[in-house]
Amino acid sequence: MSANRSAGDRAGEHHAAAQSGSSEIGSGRTSETDLDRALLEASPDCVKLLDRDGRLQYLNQNGICLLEIDDFATVIGTVWAELWPEQSRLIVQQAVDMAASGRVARFSGFCPTAKGKLKWWDVVISPVPGAHADVERLLVVSRDVTAQTTTEQTLRTSERYFKALANNISQLAWMADRSGSIFWYNERWFDFTGSTLPEMAGWGWKSVHHPDHIDRVVRKFAKCVADGQPWEDLFPLRGADGSYRWFLSRALPLRDAEGKVEFWCGTNTDITEQRNQSHRLRQLARIIDLSHEAILVRDSENGIVLWNRGCEDLYGFDKNSAIGSDVHVLLKPRQPQSIEELDRIIMTEGSWSGEILYTASDGADVWVDSRQELIRIAGKKLVLETSRDISDRRKADETQALLVGELNHRVKNTLAIVQSIARQTARSTSSNAAFVDSFNGRLQSLASAHNVLTDAHWSGASILELVKSQISVSGGHLSRVDLEGEDVYLAPQNALQMALILHELATNAVRHGALSNASGRISVEWKTLPGSPPLLDLRWRESGGPAVASLSARGFGLSLIERSNRLPNLTASLSLEAGGATAHLTAELLPDTPTSEALFNPGKSLMKRRSKDRPLRRAARKRILILDGEPGDALQLEEMLYDAGYMTVGPVASAADVLRKFEIVVCDLVIVDVDGTSVPDLRSILAEAVKRHIPFVALGSTAPLDPVDVGLFAATIDKPLSEDELLASVARALETA
Repeated sequence: MSANRSAGDRAGEHHAAAQSGSSEIGSGRTSETDLDRALLEASPDCVKLLDRDGRLQYLNQNGICLLEIDDFATVIGTVWAELWPEQSRLIVQQAVDMAASGRVARFSGFCPTAKGKLKWWDVVISPVPGAHADVERLLVVSRDVTAQTTTEQTLRTSERYFKALANNISQLAWMADRSGSIFWYNERWFDFTGSTLPEMAGWGWKSVHHPDHIDRVVRKFAKCVADGQPWEDLFPLRGADGSYRWFLSRALPLRDAEGKVEFWCGTNTDITEQRNQSHRLRQLARIIDLSHEAILVRDSENGIVLWNRGCEDLYGFDKNSAIGSDVHVLLKPRQPQSIEELDRIIMTEGSWSGEILYTASDGADVWVDSRQELIRIAGKKLVLETSRDISDRRKADETQALLVGELNHRVKNTLAIVQSIARQTARSTSSNAAFVDSFNGRLQSLASAHNVLTDAHWSGASILELVKSQISVSGGHLSRVDLEGEDVYLAPQNALQMALILHELATNAVRHGALSNASGRISVEWKTLPGSPPLLDLRWRESGGPAVASLSARGFGLSLIERSNRLPNLTASLSLEAGGATAHLTAELLPDTPTSEALFNPGKSLMKRRSKDRPLRRAARKRILILDGEPGDALQLEEMLYDAGYMTVGPVASAADVLRKFEIVVCDLVIVDVDGTSVPDLRSILAEAVKRHIPFVALGSTAPLDPVDVGLFAATIDKPLSEDELLASVARALETA
């Protein structure tokens, strides 16, 4: 102990007496005193004798060593309470007073040694009666309990820290004995469930589990406890408010030196929000993936990181080819801005929108209306691009411009033809009445030819319809006309010119030729001459008409035929024979028969829809129904299949749900986790799948089933589940379905 006053000067005189034993231990004979001293010296504890006033009279040798006192004379006669730290003196003095009154006193306290070493003491003070039975002295036995106290303090501190940690972590925590019987829960568990330890002890926790999951959870937990293997599961727990929340639970066994399980430590982590968020994200991912609009996400370092089905259908590159590629290299965009300028705008302004010309996998041009927006996720700058196919609109714009130009050209040509008809008619007629009659007839001929072309969307004119229309417009009867030849088509400009020539021939036949009497006939024959382009060879022959006059009178018809010989794509010649006029016409034909899809021959190629030029690039996704009673495993299955490009149905947790799904959803494959599914349920699902010709893949052990049942499976996959094995088995099952 440390003295609070310098005892060396004031107690030096007591030193010799103490060493010689002049301070008596007790009254009696000398032999008894020696015996008592020997007993006190033999004690391993620190033994002291105090007088009634609490002054130190004696200290055994072990006490001197324990207190690290070099010279006892420095403390003899000192008030013992004053040798303690100030905060402990009151307790020490009270104990001394109690012993002086004849009662045993005991206390524990902290007091450093004379050299400052920190120690804890367990102290017992007993009264020592004198000859007259009065308390003469006080016997003090101080036991060094520093190690024990330190251990206890460490344990108390550890316990305090453990409780603080256990009760303030976000998880529900618990401990169970080696049999799985739970004996401790943290406060979080009781706060969430609203229960007490007596209610939850042992296996009482089953009462807060969802009834749809409890059998599965107990079965799996009991198996892990029996096997001494770590346990993990996913299930809902009922809270104090009666609502259920999803928890991810784990437990690990703690083993002794021999490797035997001593007890289990477990936690339950609330994952309701994460599960809901994950479900929402998967739904959003599916919506994005199924969107008809092309949606991609790219970054400058890793290239394309998202590529949906809309991109696959529009550009022709599948997901495996696109992910990780540079979009500028993959799609070869062409827009007014450079690639660098476009990226600079997006990075500085946050977005960009406009039209871009991309190149598809087959080399075709794809015009898109694109919106690109900068997004930040996990510290990365990504570009979200949504694009809509406007190729048809762009082609329609080009076609519209072409139509306007074509219409302008045709109107000018038509006006030029009308002007020429008027001028030539005026030259060949002698009166206004004759002019009006001839001019109207020729305009009607032109209008008739236009009708034929309009019916074919100005893609070309049928020679058969052209001949019929011009004879009818001229007033002739088709019953007196013999038509022979396979119907072919003239280009629009050739058709107009041919119509005017046929009109003049028909008008002349009605007025002066074979159709001017009751017995004449006209024969119109044509054939196709091979070439590039092919040619129409048409011959007009009249017979049975009145005698033919000479060709000296040069009317409009003769002038028109002569002028046609100077055209690049049409020739005409006229001769007079005894039976009537004969004409020989040739004209270029269209190489192909026009269809109703064409609008003006020059714009035909522009109006072809690009989607019809190429087959669908991707077949519909296969739908896979999942039956798995363990939500964690079902979630893992669903993510594996979704990442591989399949659509998942479910997951469902019972055979009844599978059968209901069969009635409302078209499924291409069923995957069933056979662990935890009863044999009758498996057989009922299997029978229905076979009836519907749906392949069936089993996960887990099929030992409970008959070989006949197992033989109906398209594949069986052992656990733990391998993604490669799963996808390979699924692919084989779908191929053989």
